Amino acid sequence: MYALSKEHEVFLLGWGRESSGEDVRHEKHVIHGKEFDYYLIPEPAKYGGGMKSMIGPMRKFWKRAYRFLSENSAMYDAIHIVNFDTAKPAFKAARKFGKKTVYDIFDYYADSYNAPGIVKSCIRNLENGFIGRADMTVICSEERREQIAGSSPKNLIVVENSPEDIEVRDDFAIDERTVQGRPRVVYAGMLVFDRFLMETSEVMKERADIEWHVAGYGVLRPYIEGLAASHDNIFYYGPLPYDDILALEKKCDIMTALQNPSVANNRYSAPNKFYEALMLGKPLIMVRNGSIYKEIENNGTGEIIDVSEGNVKEEISAALDRLLSRRGEWNLMGEKARKLYDEKYPWSKSAKALLDGYRTNLNA
Repeated sequence: MYALSKEHEVFLLGWGRESSGEDVRHEKHVIHGKEFDYYLIPEPAKYGGGMKSMIGPMRKFWKRAYRFLSENSAMYDAIHIVNFDTAKPAFKAARKFGKKTVYDIFDYYADSYNAPGIVKSCIRNLENGFIGRADMTVICSEERREQIAGSSPKNLIVVENSPEDIEVRDDFAIDERTVQGRPRVVYAGMLVFDRFLMETSEVMKERADIEWHVAGYGVLRPYIEGLAASHDNIFYYGPLPYDDILALEKKCDIMTALQNPSVANNRYSAPNKFYEALMLGKPLIMVRNGSIYKEIENNGTGEIIDVSEGNVKEEISAALDRLLSRRGEWNLMGEKARKLYDEKYPWSKSAKALLDGYRTNLNA
């Protein structure tokens, strides 16, 4: 949004899945010092609840989103559509009111949930149809080209998940129970099962020599809150604005990007924790999965774990032990990570690709 706002007026229409009500909420949010309008449609839906639990709430959201887009069609010239969840009302409104469309695939929907083959096939056909209709399609890594190979995008660009290179502040208030000098491991993101958070928590409950700092929201939030209340080395900060997430990560020592490779989407993932660790210069623990982990392995900026045998807890603990034994190398790891960000994955490169794509493919 911030990148696009350099050449366009941008507002957000979103799904408020943790609230309910008849009225669309209008909020003001600041991104890197710039204020944006957020319109949030409150329609409750569980995070991590599975595809079956999503169908009813999604249909209600679609109806309300289309109404908003219809009633406010003079406010926009193009719709930047994020994922299948928002696609149907957006494409319907775009067709009716003659608007340009960008289909941005954070996660390919058919590979996001476990569902019967016929259901996956129907969703894949629908999503491939959305891809074919869009004036431009955005994917987050080159690997995703293989994942959407059955579709026919008119114009396809890659926008990496890198954070913008900003001056991350130093004044984030770490929980006062922290112990000075005790290594801090951080996870800030979706609190869902496919991030191996349960296995990580089992490790942390047994490791008084390490702290675990967690932020985010999702189906595992009550569990994490309970752990933080009962363990003096586990801390939970609730959902945080993105600038605060980066500030928390900066205050910690080790980051994790542990995605379960049995989930098809994760095999093509480019987790933003990978890019954040590079930008912040932090050692990272990743799963041997897809191809992006090789950047960590080849550049010596963290540890890679292998979960193919199902021994996730043991792998996480062993990776932490290896990193702790190399504590004197953390600064060097950080320098290598930052160099990789600067040379290969700067957000400026992706922002340029995004703006160039709008100019070339949407004449905007």
